Amino acid sequence: MVGDSTVAAGGERRPGRFLPAVVLARWALWRLPRRGQVCYLLLIDVLAVSAVVLAALRYPPLAAMLVPFALLLGGMLVSAELARPVERHREDTLLGPGVDTPWIFAGVLVLRPGLAVGLVVLSAVHQWCRVRRKPVYRQVFGAAATALAGLVAGAFLTATGVRPLGEVLDARTVALLAVAGLVFLAVNAALVTAADGPRRPREAAAGYAFDAAMTAFGLPLAWAAGAAPLLVPLLGGATVVLHRGGLGAGRRDHVTLDPGTGVLTAASWRGAAEARLDRLGRHGPGAAVLLLDLDHFRQLNDRYGARIGDAVLRAVAGTLRDEVRAADLVGRSGGEEFAVLLPGTGPFDAMAIAERIRLRIASTLVALKASGDGPQFVGVTVSIGVAGCADGLLLADALVAAETALLRAKAAGRNRTVCAEPES
Repeated sequence: MVGDSTVAAGGERRPGRFLPAVVLARWALWRLPRRGQVCYLLLIDVLAVSAVVLAALRYPPLAAMLVPFALLLGGMLVSAELARPVERHREDTLLGPGVDTPWIFAGVLVLRPGLAVGLVVLSAVHQWCRVRRKPVYRQVFGAAATALAGLVAGAFLTATGVRPLGEVLDARTVALLAVAGLVFLAVNAALVTAADGPRRPREAAAGYAFDAAMTAFGLPLAWAAGAAPLLVPLLGGATVVLHRGGLGAGRRDHVTLDPGTGVLTAASWRGAAEARLDRLGRHGPGAAVLLLDLDHFRQLNDRYGARIGDAVLRAVAGTLRDEVRAADLVGRSGGEEFAVLLPGTGPFDAMAIAERIRLRIASTLVALKASGDGPQFVGVTVSIGVAGCADGLLLADALVAAETALLRAKAAGRNRTVCAEPES
């Protein structure tokens, strides 16, 4: 669709369309460029649901486990709330739960499968509501991968006869619990890597160490949940302190968020992008830069007022956060302009991502006050310039190339994506 930037809708529903069918039809999963990846993600989701149902039927929850479950659930939610400022800006690792990982792994060790997976599901819901919203298909896949990893680790424990609730942990039990942790990590890593491809060792090392440390904390939590419940709050507090300290030290320095949209300010985005490109190195997979400009935004602002204009900017920023990975950088580079850095992304994939973002923004609407026969919703379209940043190309050069591509997109009629021409 190429045309006017202001979209008005009367709010009527199309007859004969069942709401769940409409939601599924608009699922971002169907817009992934590779059909094989779509099939794989759906397969893992189906396998997870099937495995959970079978395991819950084979090993139904016991009433005696409700107290440890409530203890672990409460500790997980409190820890997640305390660590929320760091979790919102944490880069993706292989274990999506982050600070929830030790509580989930402890649940794998001491609970029946149904209750253990319940912790995974509630963790995913809390992340969606309180921490950061990934695309729904990614949130579902992350929970499915964690659930499958937990089920495999639990099957290993059942096969070896380990009882982590015992008052004494002998050397054999500790060793088998450690192996169960490695199984948990390995299965989850394999599932995620199969979906996204391998990561560069230098970039991924910190994330692997974080995942391993969080999993290791699940061992004393599992023991304390049954043998010494009063220790659970102390261990949970220690987990939060170490989590916030370790990740906080490794985060981007002087990160400042734009108060109007919640994304990085222009200066913070630039500094973080340059640091990210330095870590990727000259011979790494490179990166791509997207520059986005809202079409005819000033006319929209003049017509509907600054309050609606600010709401549209917030909606666009939210769409950008939903459509990119947590490792990508989103910033507000001007009044109605945004910039995105996509590490490890080539021009072809960057164009696919940019097109997905453009279409998603075009369908994003902001509610207006009811005004008789006037429009009830308003939205914008966006023009996007894409440029690669590889082979030692400086960020400044990539931004110039993306800006040139953006001007071409606007000159060609707006509401379109243009890729910068490679240098000869």
